[in-house]
Amino acid sequence: MTPRWPTRPRRATAERSRGSRTPEQLPPARPLKDRVGHAGEVAALAYLKEQGYRILARDWRSRLGQIDIVAEDGETLVLIEVKARRGTGFGTPEEAVDERKRRKLRMLLELYRAQTHRQKQPCRIDVIGLMMDGGLTVTKTEHIKDAVQDD
Repeated sequence: MTPRWPTRPRRATAERSRGSRTPEQLPPARPLKDRVGHAGEVAALAYLKEQGYRILARDWRSRLGQIDIVAEDGETLVLIEVKARRGTGFGTPEEAVDERKRRKLRMLLELYRAQTHRQKQPCRIDVIGLMMDGGLTVTKTEHIKDAVQDD
């Protein structure tokens, strides 16, 4: 009886090593920038929970962009931008929130408030700046409340 599917020639068993993959088959490692960012967000979440914040959303996305963390501090809705750095070669984490980024954060906050029907809730935008060592352990945390204000 002939097989229903065409068969492919098998490779020699010496070429196939079960259980191990060649370097070109391994998934790509996450870039260091992404690992630092992820570690920073995890550390910021732990810090905020420790401070009594209620986390509402993490990595909230819209067509305009992404919000790192949305939380409540008492009755106040707080959008939190997390900036993590391993050094100051590109400036401090807080300096990374320039005027363009502040404008975008204000737009994202208003969009989030509209989509979640929280337009009347008091709100603010905070920045958490984290300095990390080579092992991605937090060495310094700076929480700037109401870092972005309306002009």
